[in-house]
Amino acid sequence: MPRRIRVLLLLLLLHLTALLPGGSAAANRVRKKATRTRPCLDLPEEILEQMFGRLSVGVMSAFHHALQLEPQDKLNLTCPSAARSPADSKTRLPVNLLSISPWAYRISYNPARFPRYIPEAYCLCKGCLTGPHGEESHQYRSTPVYAPSVILKRTGSCFGGRHSYTESYVSIAVGCTCVPLLDKERGDQKGNQSSERTKPKPRRRVSAGKKVKEAGL
Repeated sequence: MPRRIRVLLLLLLLHLTALLPGGSAAANRVRKKATRTRPCLDLPEEILEQMFGRLSVGVMSAFHHALQLEPQDKLNLTCPSAARSPADSKTRLPVNLLSISPWAYRISYNPARFPRYIPEAYCLCKGCLTGPHGEESHQYRSTPVYAPSVILKRTGSCFGGRHSYTESYVSIAVGCTCVPLLDKERGDQKGNQSSERTKPKPRRRVSAGKKVKEAGL
């Protein structure tokens, strides 16, 4: 049989197979297997560190590695009753706990960015430890201090089987400080204090037996 006729018969056979019931489904399965893509993997840690180091110029990286968090079970992460001084304890307390506006850190985690773990400061007191005996006073208020930082944020695109990242500029709380109250805040505070003073005192209940006894006297 000539070669040309054999080729024509083969093409005709393939065409008939596609027209038969189930033939198109088999062709679709073959097509799906051929077009299936591999999952997109993350970039190696070494590459991310190099990219992050070039962007941040070591500022955020230095803050991240220099931060020394105290063990959670050894700290009372609430507003202290009085200001602390270095001589109050034999252990050397970090600066954030010696401030008149003390703060602590919580770790923020996001797998779609680098660094994935970032410490963020939060204030322990509403006011400041500026009272006569170092107690909390509401003449000032504690407020976070933010610093501009840069991070690597994962995009939705994938190149060469790897996730791509782009730089993103964010503000991160790095500490707390004391600021004077605004005029509105002072007015609200005075209004609350005056309302507490003008509250009527609760009447003392006296039983009927006691009234009779006092009347007899």
